[in-house]
Amino acid sequence: MTRWLPQEQWRRNRLAINITAALVFAGFTFVMPFLPLYVRECGVADEADVASWAGLLITISPLIAALMAPVWGRLGDRYGMKSMVERATLAMTVHWGLFGFARSVYELAGLRVVLGLFGGFGTISMPMLVASTPKEHMSRSIGMLQTVQIVSAAVGPMAGGALADSFGIRKTCLVSAAFSLSALIMINRLYRETPAEERAGAAAPGGSRMTLRQALTLPSFGVLATLMFCVSFVERSFAPVLPLYVQALGTATHVAKTAGLILSLGLLSEAVSATVMGNRLRKVPARRLLLWRLGGGVIACLPMGLVTGTGQLLVLRVVLGLLAGGCMVVVYTLGSQIIPAETRATSFSLLSSAALLGGALGPVAAGGLAHLSIRAIFFFNSLVCALLFVASWKRLPRF
Repeated sequence: MTRWLPQEQWRRNRLAINITAALVFAGFTFVMPFLPLYVRECGVADEADVASWAGLLITISPLIAALMAPVWGRLGDRYGMKSMVERATLAMTVHWGLFGFARSVYELAGLRVVLGLFGGFGTISMPMLVASTPKEHMSRSIGMLQTVQIVSAAVGPMAGGALADSFGIRKTCLVSAAFSLSALIMINRLYRETPAEERAGAAAPGGSRMTLRQALTLPSFGVLATLMFCVSFVERSFAPVLPLYVQALGTATHVAKTAGLILSLGLLSEAVSATVMGNRLRKVPARRLLLWRLGGGVIACLPMGLVTGTGQLLVLRVVLGLLAGGCMVVVYTLGSQIIPAETRATSFSLLSSAALLGGALGPVAAGGLAHLSIRAIFFFNSLVCALLFVASWKRLPRF
């Protein structure tokens, strides 16, 4: 019955985490891109109010999850990360199951708040992977998980749109609940933690476990957290601006379809880059690869604000994904080299928390800059990549 499974337990753990991540991210993107339609179905008629409610519902859960990440990470260090992932996938199962029966936007908002408090799969999946993966396979495993997450996020909206058109968005929520339940079963059945004495890790100096404050003082940890925030900020800032930018360029007959194509191809190019980075990190120093990626971000973001047609924009978005994608793989790999084993769940949860905050604030900043110019976000992102390049060059250690 288990002949198809890898023999080594760490490989089984990696398989369980990757399948769980694919189910969770696909289930999430089945519904979230179509929240404006659901908000309207719940009785909100005015277009501006629909947009405001949709933005709030999208943002509130990751913001709360970012604040809760250190708490769950600390508990993961103490009681094991498997129970934390089971808690998060159970919360998502209940959330999506109830989401499909909401009668008002206030109920939707309440469910999003609860998910932010008790969910947080993204903040614990990476430390869970790092904890069970041998050092020589670390970078490739991190790249594989990032690729799975990106591809699932890129493919999910297409499948979710087809389900919503065929069965309605409420029944699509139940499909997302089924995916989350499958993820819970998968992680429960396949993943096996190390023995308790190994999971606890080595004791900190003086015989006590490393505290959260000590984790924050780790060498270069502040730079890594800043990188996670800014990289996620840049990646998520394109979505709210691209449809308007495509429309302003005036060279596309189908604005929504063209913008969706640019977004999807951009994500897929990032997935390719994440896979390449996972393999390259076995041979090339992580710091050098990160500098190459950030330099590529400067080169690709700047001309995106100068294009005159959607074809140029599409090509540059793919180029950006190929040149600058995979930064998170490099940062997580650097983190696995810097962060001690006894505080990995706490520390990696803080890194994931920084990424969640960046991802939540990126679209907000893009919307604000759009009041100045629809092209402003691309110039701003180029500047962010340039500043990150300088900070990484000066502050990151040479491994």
